[in-house]
This record gives sequence, C-alpha cells and structure tokens, in this order.
Amino acid sequence: MTIETEWRDYDVIVVGSGGAGSHAAQAAAEAGARVLIVSKDPIGCSDTKISEGLATVRESGSDDDSEATLSENLRMAGGDLPVTALTDAFAQDSKEAYDRYRVQGLRPAIDTENDTPKSLPLPMGGHTRRRSVGHRNSGIAFSHANWNGVIQDSRIDYLEDCWFLDVVTEEDDNGNGSTHKRVVGGLIYDAARGTLVAVRAPSVVIAAGGLSTLYFPKTDTMRGNTGDSYAVAARAGADLVDMEQVQFLPFCVASPPSYEGLLIGEPVTASYLGVLRDKNGKVILDGVYLRTRAECSAAIMRAVEDGRGTPNGGAYLDMTANRKHPRSGPYFMKFLASALPSAYKVARQALGKAAANCDEAWEVRPSAHYMMGGIRTDADGASVAGENAGDAAQGITGLFAAGQAMGGLFGANRLGSTSLTEGAVFGARAGHAAAQNANRADGASNGGSVDGAFTAYIGRVEKRFGQQGDRAAATLKRELQRESWINIGPVRTAERIAHMETVLSDLEGQLDHVAISDHADWNQAFIEFEELRNLIATARTVAAASRERDGSLGGHVRLDKSEISAFSQPYSTIVGTAATGALKVRRVARPRTPLKRIMSYKYQDAKRKAQVKFLRALPAGMQDAQLEKKYIAIMGTAGAAPEITPGGVDAAIGEGTKA
Repeated sequence: MTIETEWRDYDVIVVGSGGAGSHAAQAAAEAGARVLIVSKDPIGCSDTKISEGLATVRESGSDDDSEATLSENLRMAGGDLPVTALTDAFAQDSKEAYDRYRVQGLRPAIDTENDTPKSLPLPMGGHTRRRSVGHRNSGIAFSHANWNGVIQDSRIDYLEDCWFLDVVTEEDDNGNGSTHKRVVGGLIYDAARGTLVAVRAPSVVIAAGGLSTLYFPKTDTMRGNTGDSYAVAARAGADLVDMEQVQFLPFCVASPPSYEGLLIGEPVTASYLGVLRDKNGKVILDGVYLRTRAECSAAIMRAVEDGRGTPNGGAYLDMTANRKHPRSGPYFMKFLASALPSAYKVARQALGKAAANCDEAWEVRPSAHYMMGGIRTDADGASVAGENAGDAAQGITGLFAAGQAMGGLFGANRLGSTSLTEGAVFGARAGHAAAQNANRADGASNGGSVDGAFTAYIGRVEKRFGQQGDRAAATLKRELQRESWINIGPVRTAERIAHMETVLSDLEGQLDHVAISDHADWNQAFIEFEELRNLIATARTVAAASRERDGSLGGHVRLDKSEISAFSQPYSTIVGTAATGALKVRRVARPRTPLKRIMSYKYQDAKRKAQVKFLRALPAGMQDAQLEKKYIAIMGTAGAAPEITPGGVDAAIGEGTKA
C-alpha cells in the first residue's frame, strides 16, 4: 500500500513531550532553533505527570551538601557505573534546573532561614543527604509547567497522536577510508491524519521515555513506555549503555490484582524501625530506611526464590514497631501519610484500614519502574562511542538523548527523587546542544538533497500496511511481558537469559505474521505492531547486556553468580549494532571510587545501621523518647513532612525566595 507522505523541515526534532522532551524543546527554541515535538500522547502526558512530585535539589536540606558530595553519591549508589561527567553535570545544574520550575509557578515549602526549598525530613531512596523537595500537587503541576512552556513558544511546533518510527541517517566519508553517520531527519506516523511525515532535520533529541511496559507488574508509568527510545537509537547504530540495569521499585502492591504493581512506599517511609520479613516472619532486611531501592528489591526477590516469599510473590514490610509507641507513634503516622501522600492513599485503598494504620504488615513486591541504562551520551546528551566515557566524534552526529532515554547517569541504582531533576537538567543541555549542531549544519536539513535517505524507511512502512497474518500484536506483547519478567526481570540466570533470547527470536519471526489492515488513519494494528517491534528490539539489548553482567548488581539478582563487590573493578556494558544488524556487546572499564572513600562510606553506613540496632535494643520507654526527639528534630513539633498548599504564596517569586 502507498501511503501519503508529507515533507517538512526543522532544525531540531524532539521525540517525547515529558519533562526531558519539553525542556529540550524550550532550550533549543531559546537558542534560535525551529523545533518540532513528536508525541504519542497529548503534550505533557508522560511519566512526569504521574510522578510523586519529588525533585532533587542540592543543598536543600543539609548544610554539608555540595556538588562533589551529590556527584559522588550518585556514582557510589550506582556501583561506580555512572559517568563522572554526567553526575557532575547533574550536581552542578540541579538547583538551576529546579529554579526554572519555580519560575513556572511550582510552590515548594521554603526554609525561611536559608531561603531555599525545604527537603523531606529524611534522606530519600539512598541519598546520604537531605535534598528531596516535595510538592502536594505532585507531578501534574510539573507536567502542566512543561506543557505551558511548549505551547507558548512560537518557535515550537508539535504533533500529537504521532509515532516516531525511525531516525534517518546518512553516511559521511571521513576521507581515510572510514565513514561516519549523521542525522538527516526522522520518519513519523501521524495516526489522526493517516499520513507519514518525513522531517528533514540535522538534530534529533530522543526523550521518549523508558521500557516499563516490557514487564508486568509495573508501576503506574505510562503505557507508552514501549522501549521506543532504545529501539530507535539501536536501529540508527547508536551505542547503548548498562541496558541490564532496570529499576524495580521494592514496595509496591502485591495484592489485590486491581492494584498490583502500584507504588505504596519508599525505603525512607519505613522510618527507623521498619523491617522486611519473609512468610515465616523472619527478618530478611533490617534498617530499611537506610537502604537503597535496589537493596530492598534484591532482598525480597531472594526470599521469593528461596521459597520464603509471601503468598503473592513478595515479602512483608513491617512498620508496626514505629506505630506502637504512645509518644513517637503519632509523629511516625503523620510522616508516613505526608511524605508520599499519593502512595499512602493507594496503600490505604488497596490494603485496608488496619494496614493504613500500621496495625499489620504490608505485603509488597517489586514492580518495574524506571530504566537506568539507555543511549550512551556525553554531558550534553550527544551520542558517543569508543572507550572510557566515550567520544562524541565517534558517535552519531546530530543524535541526542535525555531523560530515561539517556544512559550513563545512574548506573546500577537511581536514587529517589532524581528523575524530575534529571529531565530538567539533561533536557535543557541536550536541547541547547542540538540547536548548536543544527546551526553548524548550516541549512543542510533544507531542500531535497537528503530525500533519498528516506526511501528505504518509507518503503518498510508501506510494506506493513495490509500485511496478511494470523497473529495479533497485543497477544504477542502479553507473552513478551510474561517471559521478560521471568527471564530478564529482577531475578536472572544464564539459563533464563539464554531462554529469553530464544523467545525473542521466535517473537521476532512472528512479526511477519501479524495481521495489519490497509487503512491509513488510526491503524491500531500498525501502532501495536510498531510498539511490539520496539519492545522486542529493546528486550534483545537488555538480554545481551544481562548476559555480559557477571554477577548481581543493582535492581536484579543473578542466582547463578555472586554479588559484585564494591572493591572489584567496575565496568559498564555497551551494546552496539554490527553492520550485519546483529548486536555486539562489550565491557568498558569505569574508574573505581578510591579505596579510602569506599571505606569511609562503608564505615558511615555501618555506623548508621549500628545506631538502628542500638535504638531497637533500648527499653520501650527510652526507645519512644529517643524516637520522639528524632521526629521533632527533623519534622518540628507539628510532626508533618514538608508540604505546600496549592496556590499558596510561601514560595512565590519575589516573596522571600532567590529563584
């Protein structure tokens, strides 16, 4: 079938309209570029919208915080896999990025003494300092701010209900017998109009989210997280980094099925006396509030694999010890309910009154949430290749990434509250760099000189419309989700990974037998086919990287391998695409944190855990008094986690702030 193709010219294409995509588009437009945003969903409908609304803001809660401290925290939490240039950029820009949100109207609680946004009262999700700023109005306000910034800029056009199919590239001769790829545009399926849109552009920013839909259960992430970012980049020939590192949030609903997978807590919300127990009541992880998400997920899954899991494939999060004390208990309950209000609401609805009052333990299980690997880039989001941190000169010229699409920042563990900040920081960086690249291209995107490069891409799409077959993409996707959870989910073995690669080969072969009607407008079968195609391609990169990761690290457990030591030589996995189309996997060494710093970190960690044990050993009355002092010290006598009043003026620009 021949489908109508519309041709357009822009300087920058931004794929995705969430936090990263909208910041990229705005930054590119501010730099003078003509920008086109391509979005499956309405502008702003992304994971940003359904987030809890927590953002990492350096120095918002601890006097001894700094750029160096935050950067090191990210690297050490990530198993030394994160690239230093990226963690430094995150630490450097986190305050400026958040100030942009405040200018757009977000209202955090304000520390009047220091005139800064006020953090949550305890370090969140593996942070060693208090720097997670909360908002009662959650991610909806962030999403609206992003949407507002996009629609009001005359230099930004946008296409909704459109699927970005592929980055279009050309080979340039380097003059020494080698070639180099550069971006010349992208091909888009406009479902509402039933046309293809061929866009000539020298820069493409991929910010199309993660891959959580590859798994079930998953958290409340958007269903459009079908691995598009990674599949599109891999087909273009870009390197992907640490694709085995998928984040599974530990404290999600195990039952009932209508709530399965939804987030109900973080390690920090377990507070001082929270523990994880197996089905027999035995403690499998103490000092939960001090642990990373990865540690908690790994403990749960090991118990499940050992046959000690709870009836619905998880463990019990027992916070009852926090609740029982007459003086400190009310403080704890206020903290639990206010720190993550939307998550606590889900817990109350799903688990019932007794659980909501912490009179009984919560049955929890891990759920797929966030992708920590992704497209290999430099600190400006530009595609890189080569050794060590990579070199943009060896990457694909004109290809950029931000948000979950970008790898190299988090490594083996993403600290809590960092995703909104990441999108703002690297979206802005990638957008600005993409505009600069377009300016250097000096009009190469205009005219018909590159039109021939689109021919093969258009032909592939036209071939699929009207495809005869007896398979349905939706059915194959359910099979893929089931197999992915079992084989490349939170628990893995070499045998399971090999089985997954066989499954993927079979599913890939069935793509040619998926029935697709021949009508052009809103062809749901074609849309599901393309998303399944991307999910399979993404799963291949996850499986390949998982095979190369020689041990347990991060959010997954290798049952047939030992846990990778913090003292071993760290390495990242790099997945590339050979000229034949086959995947090639290799390792790139990362610098290890100096032994002295590792020992210092472990000493402080051991000291904190010892303090928990000491606290737990105190007589009930003394324990209650100590806990009350701790809560008052971090929360004030009112005993509530810092929040805002929607529409309030406590943090309005020009009213006692420095934004």
